[in-house]
Amino acid sequence: MLENLISYDKDLLLAINGINAPFWDAFMWNYSQMITWLPLVIALLYVIYRNNYYTETLVIIVSLAVAFVLADQISSGFFKPVFQRFRPTHDPEILEAVRIVNGYRGGLYGFVSSHAANSFAAVMFCILLFRNRLTSVLLILWACVNCYSRMYLGVHFPGDIVCGTLVGLLSGYVAYLVYKLLKRKLLKMPGEHVYNGTSVINYVLALTVVFLVISGFTGFYI
Repeated sequence: MLENLISYDKDLLLAINGINAPFWDAFMWNYSQMITWLPLVIALLYVIYRNNYYTETLVIIVSLAVAFVLADQISSGFFKPVFQRFRPTHDPEILEAVRIVNGYRGGLYGFVSSHAANSFAAVMFCILLFRNRLTSVLLILWACVNCYSRMYLGVHFPGDIVCGTLVGLLSGYVAYLVYKLLKRKLLKMPGEHVYNGTSVINYVLALTVVFLVISGFTGFYI
């Protein structure tokens, strides 16, 4: 049973990674880069700052840090050294068949995906914090494409992504519980409130995607 799942996992990865298109190479490469999403991070922090007092803003930032630390330590500090599953680019069985983009192979082990864990940790926390339907949908789409880019680039199997996503969702939820606890016990403040101005996040996401499309057509790599 497990052997069949691993075989399907590898076949699906090779199908996704085998799409040889210069547009998507540049698009997915740039999408996967952390610096691409710096404007999104700034937009998120701006919305949080505009809707909260200084003390609550600090508590939210600390709680977000908890989400990232949990996601990263569980994925990179526990799963990768314990399971030691090779990335596709390092797997002796298929590494010759994996298409490398821009010479990038990643680290030796890939289970579970830290990209998926960190992305969905942030998304889960922000969904629970903002409680805005459109922003939530766009953030979920952002994280899904981010995960897909890792498979397209050949550095993660689908199984790495699925399990990393579960780690991220759990980490984001736990971090949100930490935020609510700190808010209630430390700040003596009531529960959730309506966030205004989340459209800034939506606009930044849209503009960044436009940049990525342009980079795909021009072949520009960050």
